[in-house]
Amino acid sequence: MTEHRTLTEAELSALTTADRAALRAAVDGVPRRELTALLATDTGGKALRAAFERMPEFHTGRAVDAPVVVRWRVRREPAETIEYDLSLAGSSCAVRPAREDTQPTVTLSMDAVSFLEMASGLRSGMSLLMRGRLRIKGDVGLATRLESLFGLDDASAR
Repeated sequence: MTEHRTLTEAELSALTTADRAALRAAVDGVPRRELTALLATDTGGKALRAAFERMPEFHTGRAVDAPVVVRWRVRREPAETIEYDLSLAGSSCAVRPAREDTQPTVTLSMDAVSFLEMASGLRSGMSLLMRGRLRIKGDVGLATRLESLFGLDDASAR
């Protein structure tokens, strides 16, 4: 069992440039309620946006068959929902804030803590889906392949 720990806004801010292992170690053991409150702050919003902006760094370069757009919808209650579009074409990857004129291939909706758990490799998308913390609308097959496209399919990352 992981012992209870806390995470300050300053620590969260520093993690925006950290690797996945450091992020995983920092958030593991922090109670969900505490993480939820922290991610609803301005610093939490900046940390989540930084995680999206860094996604291309983690792309494995594995190609997709056709261009796709993955819309990420991350709820931060009581703060605003953050939405980003991840565009994959061939072996390229780009991220930008979601636009209304873009039709996503798949939309992944989750709370901020679940996103952080998935992005750090602390939880798999499948485990979040089974717990009811991840909703998928659109191409479910693509959604199930996303972790492998970002190096999160290794069982040791769970």
